[in-house]
Amino acid sequence: MKKHALHALLALNAALVLVLAWLWIDKTGRLRNIHWQPPAPQTSDYAAMVPALPGLAPADTSQFIAMLDRPLFSPTRRPPPPPPPPQASESADNLSTAQLSGLFLGQNDGGIIVRIGDKHRRVRLRESVEGWTLSAVQDRSATFTRGGQSRVLQLPRAALTGATVRPPPQAAQPPVAAPVRPASPPPMAAPSASPPGAPAPRADAKPRAVFGGR
Repeated sequence: MKKHALHALLALNAALVLVLAWLWIDKTGRLRNIHWQPPAPQTSDYAAMVPALPGLAPADTSQFIAMLDRPLFSPTRRPPPPPPPPQASESADNLSTAQLSGLFLGQNDGGIIVRIGDKHRRVRLRESVEGWTLSAVQDRSATFTRGGQSRVLQLPRAALTGATVRPPPQAAQPPVAAPVRPASPPPMAAPSASPPGAPAPRADAKPRAVFGGR
């Protein structure tokens, strides 16, 4: 019986080998499916996945317009007045508060140093600043022009004389001793009577100055 089972297994293996050979080898004797071919792309229809939305139906906006004409929370039941039209904003005239700090003159050119706001600016002749053109520089003034208008800035005198000029520091000098004045002589005492036996003073004798209590 074992012998018949072995023959059956050999026959089954031979049949499997023939099936594999038929799957791998074609009629021409070449191996099958040895080259990979990319599959065809598949597209997805997303529009079919999304449910269809209802179409736009015409709406009656007359009630909404009536609510705007008569607002519910307004005491007068009247719409607010329209805002005023925007006016053309004029540029701020910073030159009206400008202060002239200094000026310089040359043979063919000149300029000024002006303080506008918190900044000092150096403006040359025929140069524009804040919409104004520096047209002339005089001894202590500067003239600006714009659109037929002119404005003159004066150089304040406090800018020149207000500062206190301090003398340069000098080297310390040794103290100078005051001259010693001689002590004034004490007043002359009245001549007293000569003791007995002393010679009488001469009439032409000159008085002698006494220093130091002598």
